Formats: sequence, C-alpha cells, structure tokens
Amino acid sequence: MINIYSNSKDLDNAAQRKKGLIEKKIGLKIRQIRKNWGLSQIDLAERIGISFQQIQKYEKGSTRISVMRLQQISEAFGINITTFFEEGKSALKVSDHALKYNSGGDPIETFRPLDKEEMTLLKLFRKTRNKNLREGIIKQLRGIIELENQK
Repeated sequence: MINIYSNSKDLDNAAQRKKGLIEKKIGLKIRQIRKNWGLSQIDLAERIGISFQQIQKYEKGSTRISVMRLQQISEAFGINITTFFEEGKSALKVSDHALKYNSGGDPIETFRPLDKEEMTLLKLFRKTRNKNLREGIIKQLRGIIELENQK
C-alpha cells in the first residue's frame, strides 16, 4: 500500500522552503535597494511608519511580509512593487531607472539618492505645517539658486 500522506507532507515541506526562499529574496532586494538609496533601516522605517527592527526582520526573511507592507516599501523607494518579484535581476539602482517629476513648471529633473543634508532638509520641511511658511521656504531656495546662477 502506498502512503499518500508522506508525499503530501514532503510537498508541504517543499512549499514551506519555497516560501522561505521567496521571503529571503524579497528581503535581500529590499536591503539592496535601501543601500543603493543610501538609506539606513531607521530611515526606511520612518518613511513607512514601522520600527527599524521590523525592517531587519523583513530583510533577513525571518518575517513574512504582507502585500500591503511591500506596497508601502515600494512607494517609499518610488519603484513598482513588481520589482521585488523580478527574477535574475539585481536590485534597482537609481541610475538604472532615473526618477523624474515635474515640479510646478520647472524642467523635469533626474534624481539621485538623497545625501544626509538633503534628508535633513526634507525632514525639516515636512515638519513645517504652515503652508505659507513652506511656500516661503521654496521661494527663498529658488531665489538662492537664481543668485548662484548669476555668478
């Protein structure tokens, strides 16, 4: 008599190993992209509103990551969620797929990862709640750029 249960148990174990492998691959891509962007685990965690320890668990593949959380991470990086499932490709580098946006009539710009000064500026800007103050900051920066370009 053939024992069908041992075969199904082997299949269950193989499926569990495959799931674990997928989680590790996704975690590795998260880590590679995060490092390419020059972000710490804390920076990424702050962007999506979780603890850096949770980011560590995702990157190690020790915690299963939900689709919703993966979507939040992909939005924090400004990439498509499908990037995490692409086979045979290394994690994106910003230079691979330049991110572009139109900033209120300014020419379209290509971005590189933010350095520490830029991150600080962005964090402080986001903490400024008053819309008029935010607009004033932007006007001042534009004025500074104009002055620099005149030299």
